[in-house]
Amino acid sequence: MQISKWLGAGAAMAVFVSGAALAQTAGYRGEATLATPGAAPREAVIAGVTWRCDGDECAGSAVRKGNLDGLVRECRKVAAVVGPISRYKSGPRELSDSQLRACNRGAQRMQTAGN
Repeated sequence: MQISKWLGAGAAMAVFVSGAALAQTAGYRGEATLATPGAAPREAVIAGVTWRCDGDECAGSAVRKGNLDGLVRECRKVAAVVGPISRYKSGPRELSDSQLRACNRGAQRMQTAGN
């Protein structure tokens, strides 16, 4: 009877550990489409996420995402560095057309304030 308890606990622990490992490897993934394609590939770290852009496609990745920004604010930070965005997706969430306009307007204001 004791052995079956240990086997059950061991199986539960194995499921927990494999789930934790899966969560760690999944990490953060974002996607953006630039309104105007870049001339050359580029890379930038924005709020702890490494963004790589080639042409009009950008992909962001990180082991984990540590900020609590809303989706539009997150997009603004990216657009302020890489330029106007026509599509933005963060994990499973994607911006609507009106949210994209707010993102790009906010990014423009951030750039103006920084100069």
